[in-house]
Amino acid sequence: MRVFRFVLMLVVAASWVRVQGQQAVPATEPAKTQSNGAETKPADNGPAVDAGKVTGSTFESDYFKFTYELPKGWKALDDAARVASNQSLMNGDRDRSAGMTAPLPKKTSTRPPTVKKGPGPASSRASLPARYSLMAASSNGLESLASPVLPRINIWAHQRVSALDNPTDHAQFLASGKRTQVLMPVHEVTLDGNKFVRVDVITPTGEYVSEFVSVIREYLVGFDFRAQSERELAEMTETMKTLKFR
Repeated sequence: MRVFRFVLMLVVAASWVRVQGQQAVPATEPAKTQSNGAETKPADNGPAVDAGKVTGSTFESDYFKFTYELPKGWKALDDAARVASNQSLMNGDRDRSAGMTAPLPKKTSTRPPTVKKGPGPASSRASLPARYSLMAASSNGLESLASPVLPRINIWAHQRVSALDNPTDHAQFLASGKRTQVLMPVHEVTLDGNKFVRVDVITPTGEYVSEFVSVIREYLVGFDFRAQSERELAEMTETMKTLKFR
């Protein structure tokens, strides 16, 4: 089971790296139905998973019911661009999911082999968990989720594969990267009554990264901070004290 989760996390990580290199494309991931069975809106027709807005310096997530204060003077990515990137990511995951088929059992037959077309029956298709950006921001603003500017913040939500898909595994995966330097080891913190798992690292590209991950509803929700120095990172992570759940 741990091997399966590790392989799945590698697939998710690889997909996320690909979308970081793309520009935003129209539509919204949470606003449409997904082929992997995860609805962007709950059954009661409530808010979309990535529904949220920034008013002044306050970000509010409608679906996950929390508020968070951005660093003073920071600018959030335009919601239309953000949800467009979410839709692009969902479309890419849907295409990859359609191509991931389970092998059919071999049968002994005297008939000549036939060429199988298409992705195969729906029951044999593997599905990838739904992933969303809830909010992205930088001190000078962002043009898209693909913008590599530093410093920046991304709040994301990844659909949980199962109850075994937990924040600790996600944080350990980040810390175990090749040539990744751990600044602060994986540990638990409590913010406004909710448990988070935190880890701080320096990536092979020199980015200072801090992640706070928690289970909220049926998702892993993460606050991803990226900076150019350890001091800058520390100042950014102080804003987690403004997180409030309702």
